[in-house]
Amino acid sequence: MERSRTEAACAPDFLPLILLCLCGLLFASKIMVSKAALSAGADPFQLGIIGNLGAGLLLCGWLAARGESLSSACRPPLLHLVLGIVSVALPTILSFHVVERVGPAYTATVYSLSPILTMSFAAGFGIERMSVRRSAGVVTGLLGMMALVQQQLAAIDFAQPVWVMIGLLIPACTATGNIIRSAFWPTGASALAFACATLFTSSLVMAILSPLFGSVGRWRFTDPVLGLWFAGFVLVSALSYVLNFRLQKVAGSVVFSQIGYWGTGFGVLLAALLFGDVLTAPSLIGLAAIITGGVLANRSNSRPAVRS
Repeated sequence: MERSRTEAACAPDFLPLILLCLCGLLFASKIMVSKAALSAGADPFQLGIIGNLGAGLLLCGWLAARGESLSSACRPPLLHLVLGIVSVALPTILSFHVVERVGPAYTATVYSLSPILTMSFAAGFGIERMSVRRSAGVVTGLLGMMALVQQQLAAIDFAQPVWVMIGLLIPACTATGNIIRSAFWPTGASALAFACATLFTSSLVMAILSPLFGSVGRWRFTDPVLGLWFAGFVLVSALSYVLNFRLQKVAGSVVFSQIGYWGTGFGVLLAALLFGDVLTAPSLIGLAAIITGGVLANRSNSRPAVRS
């Protein structure tokens, strides 16, 4: 634990913001690549399994090149089982049902509540000390996110209030996973090793779930176009995971949970640059609020972010 705290405390004050920026860019890139793969005919579970497994294998090679062992990140096994259920299985199952009954707009937007819940859980369990400044940063980021997705908010169907309430469990699961990773980071495990182990667990959980939501026999493996998108998804996933875990290790769960805000912001920018979408005044205000929120939520003092 002391080694992890020392590493976090010695990290430059600007490092979390740089990592948050890079993670947000990769978040948006991953969404774009996954949408392209799904449009080309990929099955969602096939994409998730191949993406996570391939990314895990890539990181294993990197881990071996650095002379590190995966064994330290795999202990205790119960941690990965719990994370697989809380961070992968439950959100995936809930998303399928909530999308069907309430619509994709609500399902996509509800993830924006994750930082608020993460902040509340982190403060409640004593994982991180909260301040007015950090709380204001998270709320500012949330308002910025709302400004960016205002059109999606208008399309939400609240005709089934029970499923609207059930949908709130999705960000609750995400926030719980953030807290569990910070509180029970494996002793001596690097961000690279922990990311690698988590990718393998995620692919296993999705492989178990996949027969419940579709026919595995319809998966396509010989389409060269899909192969290229799968390869791109593997590369983006591998880099995204290792940077995400590095961010959580040096900055803590609250800053880490804002990746979705920054990813949405980068998604708007990429759509404007690549597809000619117009940046409206609310979009610019939202982007400014997200950046401001990230700066406010970042701690300038020492960061005992990880208990390991």
